[in-house]
Amino acid sequence: MAVYTFVCLGRNQVAGTIDIQDLPGGGYRQHAFGLLREHVSAAAVEVWREDEVLETIDRTGENSNR
Repeated sequence: MAVYTFVCLGRNQVAGTIDIQDLPGGGYRQHAFGLLREHVSAAAVEVWREDEVLETIDRTGENSNR
């Protein structure tokens, strides 16, 4: 298990919602998609672990960090 911080970003890149979860290693992508379904104004979700951005996942499932 690891603690992840999820930041829901609007189209203007402003954070609208922040969610902190303790999840198994690969579970963060599924949680990010759940947040995108729940928060229709969010264009993407940044996923943080400690002080590092792991991914920024948009509604298409693309990772803008790759």
